[in-house]
Amino acid sequence: MEANNSIYQRAARWGVPFGLYMAVTAATGICGDLLPGMALLSLVMLVGTPVLVYRYQRRQFIDEDGMSEYAALWMLGILLFVLGAIIASLIVYLLLQYGRPGYLTTQMQAMIDTYSAMPQFKDDETLRTLQRMLDKGMMPTPIEMVFNAYWFITFTGSMTSAVTALLAQRPLKKK
Repeated sequence: MEANNSIYQRAARWGVPFGLYMAVTAATGICGDLLPGMALLSLVMLVGTPVLVYRYQRRQFIDEDGMSEYAALWMLGILLFVLGAIIASLIVYLLLQYGRPGYLTTQMQAMIDTYSAMPQFKDDETLRTLQRMLDKGMMPTPIEMVFNAYWFITFTGSMTSAVTALLAQRPLKKK
């Protein structure tokens, strides 16, 4: 019964859990400075993202008895990333806006402190620019960060899906 579903129906159904997965990945990264294991969990989940997309694409390929075209599997992956990024973006925005409102400023200050402690960056123009941005309140807002992350996720997701779609098309085993 599920084999008759289009890639759009499957992407809509699978996009929700995929988006929640991406949201947890981002949230654990954002909260990685609070608990030591969170950053590692975020890294493991980030590495697991292409594996998850591959599994969805492979499932589509198997359900269609190995007759799925490459373009359809690629489109499935793209749609998963687009829909997943929408869900993850909403959750990350809420986290940055209300859960950890000073996160971006804190991270910028930590980066400045780290680079300032390195002798090779003492008189670096980039370091001075970052400090001026912080001093003059020119930090991006949470919504700006989320929109930039959304476009980054959809672009890199498209490239990732291209590779995983190729892998998902490996021949089926004969029964």
